[in-house]
Amino acid sequence: MGDLVPLVRGRAATLLQESRQEKLQARVGQAYCAAHFRPVNAREFRSWRHSLRALLEALHEAGLGDTEVLLEHSLPRSSLRVDAIACGYNPETRRPSYVFIELKQWTELHSVEAGLVRLNSGDELRAHPADQVRDYCRYVRHSIQLVAEDEKLVSGLAYLHNADRRNARLLLDHPADHWGRIYTGEDLPAFLQQLNLLLDRNRTHDENAAAADRFLKYPARPSAQFIEIAHDALRKRELLPLVDQQRVAYKRIEQALKAANEGTRKTVVIVVGGPGSGKSAIAVSLLSELEELDMRGYHATGSRSFTETLRRHLDPDRTGVRHIFKYNNDFRDNRNHGVDIIISDEAHRLRRSSTPSGSKRSNAKAEPQIKELITAARVPVFLLDENQRVRADEVGSVAEISRIAGELGCEVEVINLRGQFRCGGSDAFDRWVDCLLGIVEEPPVTWSSLDSGGRFEVHVGNDPRDMEKWLGSHRGDTGTARMSAGFCWDWPYDHRSETPDIVIGDWKRWWNLRKPAADGPESTYWATDPRGARQVGCVYTAQGFEYDWAGVIFGSDLVWRTDKWVAQSAESRDYKAKEDSRLFPELVRNAYRVLLTRGMRGVTMFSVDPETQSHLRAMAG
Repeated sequence: MGDLVPLVRGRAATLLQESRQEKLQARVGQAYCAAHFRPVNAREFRSWRHSLRALLEALHEAGLGDTEVLLEHSLPRSSLRVDAIACGYNPETRRPSYVFIELKQWTELHSVEAGLVRLNSGDELRAHPADQVRDYCRYVRHSIQLVAEDEKLVSGLAYLHNADRRNARLLLDHPADHWGRIYTGEDLPAFLQQLNLLLDRNRTHDENAAAADRFLKYPARPSAQFIEIAHDALRKRELLPLVDQQRVAYKRIEQALKAANEGTRKTVVIVVGGPGSGKSAIAVSLLSELEELDMRGYHATGSRSFTETLRRHLDPDRTGVRHIFKYNNDFRDNRNHGVDIIISDEAHRLRRSSTPSGSKRSNAKAEPQIKELITAARVPVFLLDENQRVRADEVGSVAEISRIAGELGCEVEVINLRGQFRCGGSDAFDRWVDCLLGIVEEPPVTWSSLDSGGRFEVHVGNDPRDMEKWLGSHRGDTGTARMSAGFCWDWPYDHRSETPDIVIGDWKRWWNLRKPAADGPESTYWATDPRGARQVGCVYTAQGFEYDWAGVIFGSDLVWRTDKWVAQSAESRDYKAKEDSRLFPELVRNAYRVLLTRGMRGVTMFSVDPETQSHLRAMAG
C-alpha cells in the first residue's frame, strides 16, 4: 500500500509474548496517538488488550506463530483501519495470502435489522461484522492492482471471541463468502481450521515477512475526485466500495425506502461526517440505484457551484441525469410526499426558509426549508458537517433537523461517519486544522511533530508567488491545484476594473470570475475547469470539491494576536457572514477550515498579516 504502514507489525509469536506481558496494547496506543493526533479511549485500549490477545492466541494454537501480522492497518487513502492482517502463503495455491481479521468484544446484541446491528436499545446502528470485513476486502481490491488482478489473495474473517453461538445467533444466519465469514468464541475449532486453510503453517517467518513487504509496497491507485466517483456511479454504474459507517448509512436509507412503500412511519436520516468522510459518495451510490428500484429521487444542495458542476460533468448533452440535481429551494410547492427520496447534500447550508431574495413575503411567515424537504420526500436524507456552516442564515444542524422532524411526527436516525478519504486519508490533519483554528478547545501543535507517515504535506509560503511555485512543483502533469483565499477582497458581480481584484505586494490575481472571460471560466466551474488554476477561489466555489494540492491565503478577517485568534468582521467582504456579529468568529473559522481541507495530497498557506504568518509557520514546523 505504498508508503502506508500498520501501527505495529511483527511475528505472531513475538507479538503474543508482548501481549502476555501486557506491553502490546501500550505500543499500539502510542503509535495510534502519533498517527491520529487524538487520545486513545478506554474502549479502544480494552480492544487492543483483549481482542489482539485472543487473535494471537488463536494463531499460536493453529501453529501459525511464524505468520507476519499487521495490527491496525490503514486502508489505502483512508483513516479507517483493519484490526489485523495475517500475512503468509496459501498452502494450496502457494500464492501470498492476506487474511483481514475484524475483532469484536461483543458478548450479546439487542437486534439485527436487515444486516445492521444494534448492541443495545437506542445505540447507533453498526455494520454486520462479516459485512464490515467484506467491505474492507472490496475496498482493497478497488484500490490495489495486486488484489484486483487476483482477488483470492485477500480473505476476510470476523472473530467475536467473547460471544457464544446462542448470544450471537442473530448474526450467524448471514451470507458467507471468501471475503466475509463470522466466528464466535465457541467456534474456535472452526476458526483455527479456516486459518490453516488460508495460511501455510510450514512457511518460515522470513517468507511470511517477505509476503507482507510485498503487500505494503504495492502502490495504491490515485485518489478519485468526487466528480469522477459520481460519473462512474451514474453513467457507468460502477460504484465506489462503501465501507464501515458509509455502508450503514446506505443500508439504513435503503431500509427507509422499503418501509415507505409499506406505509410505515416516515424516517428522516441524518448522516454526519467531516470533510472527506464520503458523504457525497453515499449520495451518488443511492441515486445510481433509483432506476433499478423504480423510484424517483433528487440530489439537492444550496450551492450553485456544486449543483451546476454536477449537471455539466455528468450530463453535458442534457439528455440523461441532469434533472436529478436540484437546489434545496426547488421543493417549496411540493407538499404531498410525491418524491421517494431527496438527498440534501452539504445540508449545513440549509437556509431558514426558501423565500426568494427580494420577496415581499416575510421570512417569519415562510416555511422552514428543512420542513419543505421533509414534507416533499417520503425519505428525506440530510448529509452535513456542522463545522462547515459559513453564513449567518445557514441553519442546517442535527438539532434543528431533528426538532422539525419531531414536530412532523417522523422518526430520526443519525449516523456518524468515521473515516477520512481526503487529505491523504489523514484524520490527523483534520484534527490539526481544528486545533489550529481553535474550533476545538485544544492547543495547536506543530504539524511536523505528528507522525503522518508522509500521507499529507503542509507548507507555508513566503508570499503568494512562493505558494504558486510550490503548487506547480507538486502538481506535475496530471495533478490538480487551486489557490483560494479568505473573503477579504471585493468580488464584483458584473464589472471588472483594469486591476485584478486581489493585490498582495506586486502579486495580482482575479477572484473566480462571475462571468466567463479570457482569464478563465465563470466562478461556478472554478474548481473543476483547468483554467480555474489561473484565478483565486473562495469558500463558495471551493465547498464540496477537492483537488490534489490546495493553496490558502489568510486575509485580515482572521488574525493571530499573541495567544489567540481575533476575528475582524470589518476586514471581511462577506456580508452574509457578517449579518450576526456574534456568529462571525465561528463562521470565519469554519470558512478557513473548508479551504484548508480541500487538498487531497497537501496544502500551502500564507497570511497577509505578519504575526499570523509567523504563527502559521511555527505551527507547520
